[in-house]
Amino acid sequence: MNIENRNKSLTKVKLTANILFSGIGCQERGFENSGLFDIEVLNTSDINKESVLSYAAIHCGMTNETVEKYNDYPSREEMAQYLTDINLGYEPEKNKKFDWFKLAKKKSNDIEKYWLACKLTNNLGDISRIDELPYADFWTCSFPCTDISVAGKMKGLDPDSGTRSSLLWENIKLLKRAKDDNTLPKYIMVENVKNLVSKKFIKHFNNLISVFDDLGFNTYWSVLNGKDCGVPQNRERVFVIAIRKDIDNRTFDFPKPFDTGIRLKDVLEENVDEKYYLSEVATRKFKLFSESKGSDIKVAGSLNPDKNVQDKVRVLDTDGVSQGLRATDYKDPVKIVSCIDKSIKDTQMIEYANCITSREDRGVSNRKSEGTAILEQIGQLYGTEKEPNPQAGRVYNSECLSPTIDTCSGGNRMPKIVQVGQVSNDGSQAGKVYSTEGISQTICACTHGYAIGNILDNIRIRKLTPRECYKLMGLTFEDCDKAKDIGVADTHLYKQAGNGIITNCCELLAEHLYKAQYDNTYICTDENFQKPQVE
Repeated sequence: MNIENRNKSLTKVKLTANILFSGIGCQERGFENSGLFDIEVLNTSDINKESVLSYAAIHCGMTNETVEKYNDYPSREEMAQYLTDINLGYEPEKNKKFDWFKLAKKKSNDIEKYWLACKLTNNLGDISRIDELPYADFWTCSFPCTDISVAGKMKGLDPDSGTRSSLLWENIKLLKRAKDDNTLPKYIMVENVKNLVSKKFIKHFNNLISVFDDLGFNTYWSVLNGKDCGVPQNRERVFVIAIRKDIDNRTFDFPKPFDTGIRLKDVLEENVDEKYYLSEVATRKFKLFSESKGSDIKVAGSLNPDKNVQDKVRVLDTDGVSQGLRATDYKDPVKIVSCIDKSIKDTQMIEYANCITSREDRGVSNRKSEGTAILEQIGQLYGTEKEPNPQAGRVYNSECLSPTIDTCSGGNRMPKIVQVGQVSNDGSQAGKVYSTEGISQTICACTHGYAIGNILDNIRIRKLTPRECYKLMGLTFEDCDKAKDIGVADTHLYKQAGNGIITNCCELLAEHLYKAQYDNTYICTDENFQKPQVE
């Protein structure tokens, strides 16, 4: 991001790292992208076998050819035993272990693939089975948010609770062992959902800060939003940077919010496979409602006045920033209206635009600005105000920001977005963005009953693709392709994106750590940002 600084003759700081709850390595990528640190990962720790494959493909260059050509595999029984010992593939939700010995009997080379991925990433597997870690300058801990997130059951993270989120204390156990061995790291980065510092969990969070203090660290924390760090996704996460007291210069601070001008439309693919488009039947479920500031749903317009239908099938037009994408989105991705027939006349578009003003006059707004970054939810395919996942079926405007990417679990929850374009019979134009302003106006027109039938006869709605979700985490299309090529399915790619950390946030934190600890004259990207730029 900071081109001026990166053109300087800077010597990278070499840091060894232990990446705990490593996922697909967004932490490592963020620090590397800063251009200020040379990260040597000594160990990773994760039990999700598909995430380990993706990490190996993205960061270690593992391909199917690599798997075929590697010639130093142990016996299949030994590989199965090793993968069992580190508890790879364990499914906490089902309390189910993966049967590696069963896989070892199959003719495919899958067990070789998983074993080699663990070897290349130095994956130690289940953190609760790790007794100690070698010294590393930098540790990261992105422990599971399952029992903290508002999208979960919020069972908490008490040390003896046995919840997924309580695995944080396994990390603390390893740090206490490191203190006894005089091998404490210089720096620690902790990341989790904003709810960790809510009233419900602030006592746990303060306890964590107190533990860091006892271990010998000064801690700094803040909530960062992806939309304020260069990615068009509304994703708030709390970050903790802990610096060992004996080396802390006590000048660390967090990045200031800035807006690059990049919006969701800027990260979309030009050509999208037909499989990501909803069927005509699903598209025709599109209903239009508006949402008040409170929890009550007020009807602003509908294709079918039947209240029973309205409760099940609706389109929301929210007054505020929509919730973002989560890891649970893989069965119900956020959708976009991808195509509108260009036969709609310009005069109609002007008429639709005029109704936006009338909406403001009535005190109803379909957008809310936070700084200069805007996220707009323009519709919902189905669900009710009682829907446990508030994001189910929501449709977003591609001119604005992405909602938070989640794991997409349950009921086709992948993100859906809004685009304008014209579709040919072969779908060759599908997904192209011509004017996101137009599509927003069109949806507003439907809210007020303008030519509803004509418009809905000429729209298509599609899911965000895994590549787009990766991009919204600050990764690249190529990263997603590498994971897909090694055999990771779309379902897991969606989950991995939703479980990840926005690399841009890590990149900015790396800049501020560098400035605080190594060069106080360094100008961080957020400190030198002058005007929006679309890359």
